[in-house]
Amino acid sequence: MRSLLLALALALATLLAPAQVVEESLQADPGPLDFIQGDSYEQWVLQSLVGDALVGIRPDGTLTPRLATAWTRLPDGTLSFILRPDARFADGSVVTAGDVLWTFRELQRNPQASATKRAILAGAEFGEHQGRPWLRSPKPPGRLLLELARVPIAQRGQPGQGSGPFAFHREPGAWVFTRREHFLRPGIDGLRFRLLPDPTAVQTALRKGWLTLGAPLAAPGAEPPPTHRRLTQPLHAQFVVWSRLGPGPLRLLERWRRDAFPAQLLGRNARPSRGLWPETLGFPVRSIQAEHTPPPPAQLVLQHAAGDAALERLLLALRERARRDGCDLRLRPLEQGLLQERLQKGDFQLAGSVVFFEPQPWAVLEYLEPGGPMNFTGWRHARLEALTARLRQPGDAAWEELQALWSRAPAALPLLDFQSVIWVDRRLQVEPSPMGLYLHTPGAAGWRWR
Repeated sequence: MRSLLLALALALATLLAPAQVVEESLQADPGPLDFIQGDSYEQWVLQSLVGDALVGIRPDGTLTPRLATAWTRLPDGTLSFILRPDARFADGSVVTAGDVLWTFRELQRNPQASATKRAILAGAEFGEHQGRPWLRSPKPPGRLLLELARVPIAQRGQPGQGSGPFAFHREPGAWVFTRREHFLRPGIDGLRFRLLPDPTAVQTALRKGWLTLGAPLAAPGAEPPPTHRRLTQPLHAQFVVWSRLGPGPLRLLERWRRDAFPAQLLGRNARPSRGLWPETLGFPVRSIQAEHTPPPPAQLVLQHAAGDAALERLLLALRERARRDGCDLRLRPLEQGLLQERLQKGDFQLAGSVVFFEPQPWAVLEYLEPGGPMNFTGWRHARLEALTARLRQPGDAAWEELQALWSRAPAALPLLDFQSVIWVDRRLQVEPSPMGLYLHTPGAAGWRWR
C-alpha cells in the first residue's frame, strides 16, 4: 500500500509539474522562417533555434565548432570544413556539402537575400572536395570564420529547413519550437513565442507568470516579481542614424545626443553613445572631425522603425532637443520592412535603426565597404582597401587611420548604446553573452531547468 501511495503521489506530481517549455514573446512578426531572405532580429532568433552555421561563437566571443567539427586553412587562404556525420535536418536526411553550397549559392544569387549574409559572401568562391565544402574569400580567414557564424545552413531547396537543436511549427498565434535529437543536446523541451509588441503587456505577462523570460519596461524602478530575477547583459548594440545629407546633420546630432535624453527615459537599458564606433568592441572615443558645427536647418526628417515604444519616447526627447536649436526634427515611423527598403534604396534624409554588432572589430566595416549591409549612402575612400588589408586588433595603427578617415566624413552616427535587461524565471538557468541569450553557441540549447 505504501508503494502504491508513493507511485500515485509521483504520478500526481508529474501531472501538476510546470511544463518544461519556455514561454517567450516577440516584439514584431518575423514572417515566414527563411534562412535566405530573413534578416530581421526576430528572424535571427528563429534561425538560431532551427539552424546550425558551420561555426559558432561562444559567449566570450571565441570560435567553437558547430555544423563543422573542424576546419583547415590551406596555403592559399582557402578554408576547408569537415561536417558532422550526425548532423540531420528535420526530415532525418544528412547535412551534406551540397546543402552548404546551395545555401551559399542562393545567398549570392537571390537579389532578395539577406543583405548581411550577402555581404559576408561577397566575392567568395566555394566548392566541394571529397565531401568537404571549401570557401575562399578576399577577406582574411580569421574575419571570415567569425562572420560565418551568422550564416546558418538550409536544406537544399528548402530555405525554411535547418538542422538546429529545435524543430519549428506554427500554431495559431504562436511560434513553437520542440527539442530535437541534436549534438548540442538541448536541455529544455522547447520554446513558445507569442506576439506582444507592447512592453507594458510584456511586463504584465511576466508579473502574472505567463512568460518565462522577457524584457520589462525600461523604467529605473521596475522590479521583477518574486518568481523572476533580473539579468543584465551588455550588448554590442546601438541606435544608429544614417545621413544622406552629408556629415552636417550628424554633427548636430552629435551635439544633441549629449543632453537630449532624460535619465528617467533611459532607464537601465540605454545610455547616450559616445564616439563613432562601439566602445564595447574596443574602439576609442573619437568625435566627428569638423571645423565647426553647421547652423541647424529649419527642418530634418528622421525615418525609423515603428513599434518600439521605449525608443519612440527617446526619439521624442531628441526632437525636443533639436527644437531648442530651432530645428523641426520630424519623426517618421515606418514598418521595419519598409524602412529597410528605404535604406537600401537611399530614399531618406536621415534614417535610424537598432544595430546589433558581432563581437569582433571587423563588424564596423559593414559601414564602410562597398556593398556592405550598413553602407546605405555609398560611402567610399581610395585608401579603404589598403587599410582593411592591414587590420588586426583595435588600437593598431591601421585601425586608427581607418577611424580617422571615417571621422572626417562619416555617413552614420550612433545615438544610443543598449544593454539587455530581462526578467528570467528563477527556475530557468540561462547563459548570458554580449550577443544576447539566443545568438551565441549553445544559445537556448544550453538552458536548463533547475
